[in-house]
Amino acid sequence: MTKFLLLLADAILVNVAFLMSFLVRYRLMVPQSSFAPYKKSFIFLTLIYVLALALCEVYRNRFKSSWDLFKNVFSGVFLATLLGVAFVYVFRAKWDAFPTSVFIISFFMNLLLIFKFNQFVLKATKKIKKQVVILGSGKVDDIIGKKANVERKQIDQLQELLKYPNVDEIVVSEKITDAKNLNLLLYLQRKLKADVLFSPPVYMALLPEKIDGNSSVELLNTFVGRQSDIDEFLTRILDLAASIGLLLVLWPVMFLISLLIKLTSPGSALYKQQRVGKDGQVFTLYKFRTMVKEAEIISGLSPATEDDPRVTKIGKWLRQTRLDEMPQLLNVMKGEMSLVGPRPENLYRVGNHKALQSLRLAVKPGLTGLAQIRSFYDLKPPQKIKYDYLYIQRRSLPLNLYILAKTIPVMLLKKGQ
Repeated sequence: MTKFLLLLADAILVNVAFLMSFLVRYRLMVPQSSFAPYKKSFIFLTLIYVLALALCEVYRNRFKSSWDLFKNVFSGVFLATLLGVAFVYVFRAKWDAFPTSVFIISFFMNLLLIFKFNQFVLKATKKIKKQVVILGSGKVDDIIGKKANVERKQIDQLQELLKYPNVDEIVVSEKITDAKNLNLLLYLQRKLKADVLFSPPVYMALLPEKIDGNSSVELLNTFVGRQSDIDEFLTRILDLAASIGLLLVLWPVMFLISLLIKLTSPGSALYKQQRVGKDGQVFTLYKFRTMVKEAEIISGLSPATEDDPRVTKIGKWLRQTRLDEMPQLLNVMKGEMSLVGPRPENLYRVGNHKALQSLRLAVKPGLTGLAQIRSFYDLKPPQKIKYDYLYIQRRSLPLNLYILAKTIPVMLLKKGQ
């Protein structure tokens, strides 16, 4: 019944969107000659739009989130608009030319009206809700949102999930040591197309001193950092466009900072260090130098602390505002880093932490990250790892945009150390 109601309502909304688009395009004074093609073709256009929405699974029984619904509506309206333009073009000799500008305006009108109405109905009927299965009896902390149907299963009941038709997330709250169960979990993730998440205690238990060998950690790499091809593509487009754009805009600022560093302390303005990126690839990281010349030779690779004597006066300001990271836009442009992700680790730390080798290196390192917007710059490694872990398992284009937006006030308020 709900599906039929939505289909009927969407058919009406498609025509409402077209009528509104004509009014917007012609400022309430719609010429008869421009409106005539729509009067002759609106039935066919309505069928095209409804069929396109159905093909893009807008009328599913359930959605795990409003964002999930929006993606389907967007795909459906986009496909319908392309098919609609092609349809009226083929019949232009019979029905006259349909105003292309109306199609462009109607795309946004349809997207807004259909999404908001479908969202309202599906929320009212409780059909926008994530289906979550928790494996084990451990705590899951902040992994699960409030709007979810949650069921808990023990690890030895994992095989029962083979009978589940709809599961959006599987949250592992206990360490799985049996290779058979790990392989079954991998199979379920592919079969159900479900996200597999690990609670923070389980993640921390996988640190090298508590791991018997490497096999379990290497297998976990399959689950973390997974994105759809379209999300990966859009993330790369965002990284490329933003890094090039910012470099073009900020080069005078970067030149001035370089000059200030050279004038206030001896040594190069740029600091270079070998870091480890996605899949263990080593690259040269660029930063503005914030410490005295040859600080690593003097005191090793120990991280900077508050009032660190190695940090120069200009360096302290650069760290507080995060401007010392600006040269890493070059790393982002080259594809070695992303705008958002775990901070890149040095060779020594990765070499001595097996968990980092497979978990943290499952995604590209970032210019900023969840740890950088949630707390101060001098977080201890276990705290940073927890934030990185949460980001890796939740990462998406919207989350990246959120973190980027939150980074701006962090820089302006000088929360870094």
